[in-house]
Amino acid sequence: MRMESEKQRDTFIFYRSFKESMSDLSDADKLIMYEAITDYSLDMKEPELTGFPKALFSLIRPFLDANIQRWENGCKGGAPKGNKNNRFSKSTTEVQPKYNQSTTEVQANKDKNVNKDKNKDINKENTIVSKKDELSLSSPSEEFIKFNQWLDDHCPFVLKVKTQMTEPEYQKLLAKYTKKEISDVLESLNNWKDFPKKRTNVYRSTLDELKKKFGER
Repeated sequence: MRMESEKQRDTFIFYRSFKESMSDLSDADKLIMYEAITDYSLDMKEPELTGFPKALFSLIRPFLDANIQRWENGCKGGAPKGNKNNRFSKSTTEVQPKYNQSTTEVQANKDKNVNKDKNKDINKENTIVSKKDELSLSSPSEEFIKFNQWLDDHCPFVLKVKTQMTEPEYQKLLAKYTKKEISDVLESLNNWKDFPKKRTNVYRSTLDELKKKFGER
């Protein structure tokens, strides 16, 4: 569980893709997901989920973690010492104007610094926006969401395993095995009632069983 930050977080980013991924859930599960997302984002409270909500939250969690990390970095108060963005890393002679400069020259330098700071703020905002867009583009695909819905309907014991399968891992399996072969193995693992106790990673367990049953490809 993530350590609670000293400062309280009052806002967080909720992406459209989150809402779309929950569109087929029951009202009860939607409420569970909204509570899990808000509790984790605002208070870093680890959710206790089961079934499809657990699998879906594992897809959303990386985006929440990325935004939490960005917020925590902002709470630390600026760039580290020695960073080019840290204006205090320059020597005193570079920062302070020489005593023989006129007041006009000093004011002109201040105006330049203000403009530089404004440009930095604009660039910073643009960077944050581009990162948001990048995260949105990396949202779970409809196919992967349907795959997790299938797991919820047919393999409830698989969803109890600690580490669920990620979309890149699912795509790796699809590159070597058919959907039917993958589903057959997952249903077989689901019939093993001790599966959640004996195994901790769905992808590795599925891949091992696929190799045993259909050979390594």
